[in-house]
Amino acid sequence: MKNIPAIITDVQNFKDNHLLISIFSIQYGKKKLVVFGGKSKKKNSNYVKGMLNEIEFNDGNNCLNSNSIQTFNWFLYDKYRLKTIDYSCYLISKLLFLQDDSSRVIEYYSSLISRMNKNQNYLSELMLLELEILKTSGYQPDFNESVISKIFRNHKIMNFKNNEQIIKNLDNNLELQFLFFDFLGRIISRVLINLHIHLPFSRNDTVKRN
Repeated sequence: MKNIPAIITDVQNFKDNHLLISIFSIQYGKKKLVVFGGKSKKKNSNYVKGMLNEIEFNDGNNCLNSNSIQTFNWFLYDKYRLKTIDYSCYLISKLLFLQDDSSRVIEYYSSLISRMNKNQNYLSELMLLELEILKTSGYQPDFNESVISKIFRNHKIMNFKNNEQIIKNLDNNLELQFLFFDFLGRIISRVLINLHIHLPFSRNDTVKRN
């Protein structure tokens, strides 16, 4: 038996009364699991796309149990936060496949959900998650001093050592956050195009600008 924290990135109907779920964990990467009887009212609420759960499964890839790690305020989410869940799950399912014990995708995803639950600005958490997905999948951009100066132009930004330092330095400046958000969007777009992956909606649908 395996018991791991995992993000449910997709849920599909499977045969009569069962579900087929896709999950991502740092221990096993991407997996598909069958949930027997998953459509029943008793089980169904534990298998929703976007949930961060403690998943128990066996060697036959049958999901035996699923318990929420974090409480989600789904009914309080506006269209931007709901789209952020769809977008995050889509990126994870398309770019992440292998286990990576050093990945912080689960950690950053949890932080993103926490901010959205509190109805707080979650732009920093979303960008940290995006950057970690790129890093884990092998497409980490190089934010050297030259690149940073081009992004922010007339704004003086120090050359930080890692992604978290860059993002956290922008926390109190929405203008700079959106400058970086737009630049990061172009990077992600190029990665997806090179991999022949089509994002089914605009990334801009994940955040409200005014």
